[in-house]
Amino acid sequence: MVSRNNTARTHPSEPFWLGEPSRHPKDPQRGERYTYLMKLAGTSLAIHVIRNLLKNSEGFHRAKAADSAPEPGQWPLSPTQVDGLYAALYFLRRHGDDMLMAEQDG
Repeated sequence: MVSRNNTARTHPSEPFWLGEPSRHPKDPQRGERYTYLMKLAGTSLAIHVIRNLLKNSEGFHRAKAADSAPEPGQWPLSPTQVDGLYAALYFLRRHGDDMLMAEQDG
């Protein structure tokens, strides 16, 4: 049975992966720097995860083409998924580059 629950949980102003707010630096400048570095680290992590997903899919297809069993953790992605992940990589790289350029200009 489906029920309607119109009470939404509140969303924090910063993404969850920035860590426990009580552990953030109290100094506003240090806190801003901490947030920036965590966003940069999160962008980098996302890029590496996507690259590994694409690498695993490619390994699966190579193994199948060679009539051998794929390694554990290798699975096929559809062409649409592959295109979407490459698009995500493009935008994540642009975002990371923009952050780094702002750092140099700032």
